[in-house]
Amino acid sequence: MTLNSQRSNSHSSLRRRASSPVPSAHRTPHPHPQAHPVLSLTADWEPLARPPRAQPSSPLGYSLAGQRGSSSSSSSDASSDSGCGIFRVVLLGDGGVGKSSLANFFAGAQDAQSEHGGEDSYERTLTVDGEDTTLIVMDTWGSEVHSPWVQDYCMQVGNAYVIVYSITDRASFESASELRIQLRRTRQAENIPIILVGNKSDLVRCREVSVEEGRTCAVVFDCKFIETSATLQHNVRELFEGVVRQIRLRRDSKEANERRMASLKRRESMTKRARRFLDKLVAKNNKKMALKVRSKSCHDLSVP
Repeated sequence: MTLNSQRSNSHSSLRRRASSPVPSAHRTPHPHPQAHPVLSLTADWEPLARPPRAQPSSPLGYSLAGQRGSSSSSSSDASSDSGCGIFRVVLLGDGGVGKSSLANFFAGAQDAQSEHGGEDSYERTLTVDGEDTTLIVMDTWGSEVHSPWVQDYCMQVGNAYVIVYSITDRASFESASELRIQLRRTRQAENIPIILVGNKSDLVRCREVSVEEGRTCAVVFDCKFIETSATLQHNVRELFEGVVRQIRLRRDSKEANERRMASLKRRESMTKRARRFLDKLVAKNNKKMALKVRSKSCHDLSVP
């Protein structure tokens, strides 16, 4: 073999060795510089979200979040409370008609005129007809922080409403009628309990609004009616127990309400049952009598 052929054979073997793959364990990776991220300004780019603004704290003692929004948010708050067995009762009416006195009595104050440290809502569990129900009574309508959005909140958040007027002040009675119209506009699609209350019934000599006027107004506006005296604690307990019954009539099933009504009728005297039957019988053929029966019905807080 010639010298040239030996050299060509050695060069080919060297080329084969160099081109042969190196095992991964013996490879030494070459460091590459870290690539900087490129900010894409295409259509799918979105700016960073801003942190949510802190909600202002409420001077009334409850959250103000969502109060300026649509009525659905406040209504959902009310329904969420009712789902937990807690119901909000909002007191409406002019200043000086006795709303705070009624609220104090509900809170368990010995004296209806006493103050509860400036509080404007009271929570209490009442036992009515052998069943427990928790109410939160809100007395915020005539507070010093009164503003349009607070009025909106009060109109939307209640599971039941108590519209109070003074029997010694006809202007407060007319204002109560306007509040009932406003409430109907705000919650027109909802079947919520509304009780019209003529307070200060102990001031007989100063009376400006008769009992019949109050009943007729309740019939026209399709709500319940009762007269109270917070000073003498007359009919105040009956008022809040009636609120509980009205809430149950709308919350519970038809079967549960029928059982409850049957229990109430069993406790009712025979004389009352006979009178009620005769009233219904006569009312079928007498429009005036029918209005009178409806007036009595609006006065009874245990019936629909």
